[in-house]
Amino acid sequence: MNNSSDEKTDETMSPSGSAKRLEEVLDNLNLETLSAPLLRTLLSQTMETLKVARRRVDEQESKIEILTRLSTTDPATSLLNMRGIHLTLRKLLARAKRDETGGALLVIDLDGFKAINSTFGHAAGNNVLAGVARYLLDAVREGDEVARLGGDEFAIIMPGVTPFEADKRAAAISAGLNRLIIPWQARAIHIRGSVGGACFGPKDDMKSVYRRADEDKYRRKSKRKALQTTGGKHDA
Repeated sequence: MNNSSDEKTDETMSPSGSAKRLEEVLDNLNLETLSAPLLRTLLSQTMETLKVARRRVDEQESKIEILTRLSTTDPATSLLNMRGIHLTLRKLLARAKRDETGGALLVIDLDGFKAINSTFGHAAGNNVLAGVARYLLDAVREGDEVARLGGDEFAIIMPGVTPFEADKRAAAISAGLNRLIIPWQARAIHIRGSVGGACFGPKDDMKSVYRRADEDKYRRKSKRKALQTTGGKHDA
């Protein structure tokens, strides 16, 4: 096999190779001696080279888009993954500094997820994750972003909400989550979880927003466990 011949052929067929050949031809032209048929031929070749180049650029952009989507998507739920939600929050915090805007981050932790895996198997656990993902997607507004951070943890970014709106929506999402029942092989799996949150604005950074949201989530989880231990009723 003649590798040098193959490499030369590949170079010739590439957009850059075609453009280079066309550039060489144009550099050597004497415009005063060109005839109309030759001009038409050159124009035709130029247009064809541009079409090939445009097609290759579109193909590369499509591949980049697919790779970017794969790198920011959780395969189990098709939600954003941790990298995807971090990129989104980073952009929103930059916009908040620029435009004096804000929003809220909710973090969600399921209760007893390990027990679900142990009792029903990992397939049931994956089904629960998918069911929770569907519920969260149905519970948010257009423009909100839902992510799975890993394990049994989820997150929601709500751009532009006020603290009052964020509290109200977090309470509604928590109430719905704790009423959620996901069927599995003629069994009913009752979902329980804790929802915490933190609002952000122009002066916040990603680390502090996550820390405050996590602290709120664990505070609510501790309160839930304390009330369950004493047998009292608790708010979702």
